[in-house]
Amino acid sequence: MTGEIEASSADELKEGLFHEGMIPLDVREIEKGGMALKMPNFMTGVKPGEIMVFTRQFYTLFKAGVSMDAILGAMARQMKSGALRNALVRIRADVASGSSLAQAFGRHPKIFSELYVSMLAAGEEAGILEEVLRHLSDLLVKEYEIKKNVKGAILYPKIVLTVLILAVMFLMMFVIPKFVDFYGRFSAELPLPTRILIGISMFVKNYWYVVLAIAIGGIYLYRRFYNTNTGRLKIDNIRFNLPVFGDLNIKVANARFGHILAALYQSGLSMPRSLEVVANVIDNAAFAREVLQIRDRIQKGSTLSEAISHQKFFPPIMVETTSVGEKAGALGEMLNTVAEHYDTEVNHLIKNLTTMLEPIMLVLIFSMVLVLALAIFLPIWNLSTVVSGQGGGAVGGAGM
Repeated sequence: MTGEIEASSADELKEGLFHEGMIPLDVREIEKGGMALKMPNFMTGVKPGEIMVFTRQFYTLFKAGVSMDAILGAMARQMKSGALRNALVRIRADVASGSSLAQAFGRHPKIFSELYVSMLAAGEEAGILEEVLRHLSDLLVKEYEIKKNVKGAILYPKIVLTVLILAVMFLMMFVIPKFVDFYGRFSAELPLPTRILIGISMFVKNYWYVVLAIAIGGIYLYRRFYNTNTGRLKIDNIRFNLPVFGDLNIKVANARFGHILAALYQSGLSMPRSLEVVANVIDNAAFAREVLQIRDRIQKGSTLSEAISHQKFFPPIMVETTSVGEKAGALGEMLNTVAEHYDTEVNHLIKNLTTMLEPIMLVLIFSMVLVLALAIFLPIWNLSTVVSGQGGGAVGGAGM
């Protein structure tokens, strides 16, 4: 057999192949043009859907009583993702050499999140790894569905805005200059909207590289600002206050909060540690800050419902449901219940999102079309006057 596997060293690769039941005869580093062949980061990543499928199969095999070594070996052989396959080979070697499952998975943070590793650690410590794998598998399915639905919801406005921007750029680059040549034949003064549009068009046509540089620079500065703690906090806070999408973002955040916290809490993690993990994986700095504030209040003696009641991104239904769960001794079940409630609301909101966005999109498109129409055709309405004035002057000159 021959093949290519990514590894940090030849010894590590040989060890991984040995645990796969193969004896490596020759291991060589692949080089291209004198440089080691390295794949870009975006090509070595693992999609959430692949992690979801892997976890479901992992749980199924573990529940069936298959040994951990056999599970990891079988999963490594059938994974399509090279990065995930290589990680599983290393995990199998680490587990065989005495590492715990959580420690082995934790050595691959780019593939397995803190949430994933924390739940595995809790399951191993409490001796309920099968139950934890079931919770983790269900959680990843819900996370995948939520993200997939949200991406589908924002696809429509993205397409509309992209087409609108491309149409405006086409008019500016190719159509407006034709009208400039046409209007230039007459000595009449053009209306202000037309002069503004022509000025913008000529700037875009003659200095397109400046426009491109401004666009690229704006994107770069935005990303750089977002990568700072202050910038991420401000922008994520704005996302909760956007029209239409703000309500959707809050519901999605609360649904994820309920599912993740329930899975961690039912896995045996303490509430403060569970909240800390939630804050690290929630993907919104403003919401994560509130989760950490909840953790701090709990560490000072508050209950979860009391701590949540002081935060602005948690609706009253979340407060009431957690309060009932705490009193009944079924907090995990109630967190799942309220999370499923928000799942339903998110799905309903996504289905109606197109209807809610249509008025905004129509106003935006109508405004753009109106501005372009006035700027282009307003001079034409006065063109007959200009032409007749020039024609009258020509007749008078012939009479003399």
